[in-house]
Amino acid sequence: MHYCGIDVAMKSSYLYITDSAGRIKGKGELPTTAEDFRRALKRFVPGGLKVAVEAGPQTAWIHDFLVALGAEVHVVNPNKVRLIAESRRKTDKIDAKVLCELLRLDGLPHPVHVPDQETRSLRGLLVARRQLVSARTKVCNVVRGMLRQEGIRLPSRFLTSLAAWGRLLAMEFTHSHLGPVVEAYAETFKALTRSIQVLDKQLARREKADDRAARLQTMPKVGRIASLTFLAAVDQVERFGSSRKLVGYSGLAPTARSSGERTEYGSISREGRRELRAVWVQIAQLVAMDTGKATAPLRKWFSKVAFPRGKKTAIVALARKLLTIAYPLLKQQTEYDAKRLRRAA
Repeated sequence: MHYCGIDVAMKSSYLYITDSAGRIKGKGELPTTAEDFRRALKRFVPGGLKVAVEAGPQTAWIHDFLVALGAEVHVVNPNKVRLIAESRRKTDKIDAKVLCELLRLDGLPHPVHVPDQETRSLRGLLVARRQLVSARTKVCNVVRGMLRQEGIRLPSRFLTSLAAWGRLLAMEFTHSHLGPVVEAYAETFKALTRSIQVLDKQLARREKADDRAARLQTMPKVGRIASLTFLAAVDQVERFGSSRKLVGYSGLAPTARSSGERTEYGSISREGRRELRAVWVQIAQLVAMDTGKATAPLRKWFSKVAFPRGKKTAIVALARKLLTIAYPLLKQQTEYDAKRLRRAA
């Protein structure tokens, strides 16, 4: 068996390879390309090759390539490898050597989950959509702020539709520069909206093809984006032994300091998938403001938490609770039942 640690960079990477006894069998820098990795590692595969690589922007294709080559790949969270993260002597060679030695001695933390190509493509679509929505929001805010400087105050959410932009374009402005500016930003808003609609069609097809999304959407206020964000972030819910571990993965679990018999809880950890945390906190806010029967047990629970601890803390707690509800829907292949929630309460 041979062991390899790879410190990956954009243009070049450093490989450090040893045998089971720790004897160096290869080391050096090479371009970060599939063909160069193949030339450097293929001779070690027949006898067994384990590779450790830190999680990063290029991890997915490197992982897939090495697995196809025949290697056993261990993807590592760099924040959990203290010898690398806290080292004062930090070079590519040292990082690769540490990864290799820890892999050989079975001292690496639990490997990072690498989703399959289908899940990664779903993540890519959602990331692209979030970026476009963010850009469109910035366009609206710029125009709103510019008009406010000239004494024109627009109603809340006025610039969220093409019809509203049409009404704005039809207005007569006192200052001559406002017309061309609004017209230019209106075209940008339209272009961004068309791009978002293209991605929405792609996401709608994926939603229709995955019955897990339908089960999640039986929960109140959970729609296409929330359900697909959950599936893209979590991938296989079976890899979480409990809903508590899923909450920890979302970064919504509170931090804790324990000393003797005393335990103090602090703010949420914010570790894990940021988009999962953001979307399900938004769902919690919608549930808390709702007045329907489906959300009644959740709102009652929210009110009990909010009374002594405040609404902000209660919203985060409600988001955690929603994730613990979503977990068994996928694990047990069931649907949301408000009556069952009332009985539990």
